[in-house]
Amino acid sequence: MKLDFQAWDYTSEDSFQLADYAFEGSTESGWEIFRNGEPYLKLGAGYKLLKTKTCGVCSTDLDRRFLPFPLPQVIGHELVAEDLDDVPNPKSYVVEINDTYEARGESPSDAFCEIGLPTHSPERRVLGIDRLPGGFGPYILAPVHAAIPFDGLDADIAVLTEPFAAALQAVISSVPPNGSEVAVLGPRRLGSLVLAALVALRASRSLDFKITAIVRHDHLVNLAKEIGADEVIDLRTTTVESLKSRFDILYDTTSTESGFISALKLAKKELHLKTTNGQVMCGLNHLTELVVDELSILPFSEQNLSFHWPKEKRQNKNIFVSETVSRQIIAKVPKEINVFQGSFEDAAIYLKNKGSSANDFPRFDLALVSSPEEISRAIRPIVGSEESLVRPRGAILVDYSTASTFKGESKALLSFFKAGKSIRSSRCGDFHLALQLLKENPQVSQALKNHLISHRFPALELPNAYSLARNPNAIKVLIQHGN
Repeated sequence: MKLDFQAWDYTSEDSFQLADYAFEGSTESGWEIFRNGEPYLKLGAGYKLLKTKTCGVCSTDLDRRFLPFPLPQVIGHELVAEDLDDVPNPKSYVVEINDTYEARGESPSDAFCEIGLPTHSPERRVLGIDRLPGGFGPYILAPVHAAIPFDGLDADIAVLTEPFAAALQAVISSVPPNGSEVAVLGPRRLGSLVLAALVALRASRSLDFKITAIVRHDHLVNLAKEIGADEVIDLRTTTVESLKSRFDILYDTTSTESGFISALKLAKKELHLKTTNGQVMCGLNHLTELVVDELSILPFSEQNLSFHWPKEKRQNKNIFVSETVSRQIIAKVPKEINVFQGSFEDAAIYLKNKGSSANDFPRFDLALVSSPEEISRAIRPIVGSEESLVRPRGAILVDYSTASTFKGESKALLSFFKAGKSIRSSRCGDFHLALQLLKENPQVSQALKNHLISHRFPALELPNAYSLARNPNAIKVLIQHGN
């Protein structure tokens, strides 16, 4: 079949322009996408044509121009869509955004899928973020297993599934221990969803921890209370210094350098970085990529050499060690962990050659470095390449014994690591678990619908909606497509 339509392209100039699109093909044979009459993207089999109904505007959309993916593109990835083939009662879907071998039902796959990390496969595309046209357009092509039907849930709640799942990923990868106190810094769009995820997980699993929201605006004080925070602290009347090292886990959703610096001070044990703005913060570059890869930055210790995500069974087998790391530190690495010491360029070449073997995973489990610059290089060692030295959900360990490498604002990192604190990050989450928790906790779902969704716009007014979404008083802006 062939379908012609118009959609708003987002450009690198942070503006929108209407473009003519055409989808031609089928789920079985594959699709070709045309933009303004020219070939844009060719897709194989395994994509389902869906009609977009509603799509939310999120911080990633607002900062899309800073991400390392080609523009122009139809963006938008928080959506509810319908199946055109279901007549007269079309089935509604939420759509997982990662376009992978697994999502398409394609075989054979690659090493990332084989070890249970399909959403981190280098071959993936991302709906509305990387090449695959997104939900600000009237139609999408969704990988068949990424389209997830939902029942028993209001569409205005279902449209929040993607960001709620992402928020939930932070909580289940850094589950608060019983008796702990955790806080969300900057609970606006994503931050409010992290609050909701904490409230829902605590109720569904009968956990016991205190949830605090840290805000700077009147409307966010009320929003945090409505979502279910146990305490709301207003930084206009309370200083960061008075809260120093109070919270066992601090979830930073501010996407600002000042917020990140505050988070370093507020966290007692762990700072969970949930979103960034693509800019350098405290001397660290590639923090957006850190979050994309779900990496962690930990102070070096023998215990942290065994770091792994909850429920992950894989053992750390290999480590990259920078040439600047002290011999005393290297001597503490157990003999069962293979050490590669050298330059970042040599390590990248080693991994490239290693990846040519079907039996080897082309990343290190860990990296050991000694400065903010080297942390950044471990995340993205080669300019123009999106490949990290460290596997997704792996860790970068920091030898902070050479304090002179931490200068200016990066000195805050030195104090953080000296105190034994860690930086964690997370990205996309499990849609099935997200839907389950939203259904199990109707009070949370209803609070999100009533208090998070602040504005609605028809699709033709997308540029105006996008501008409004940058206003601090706008929480969640929805784009609605006509029938």
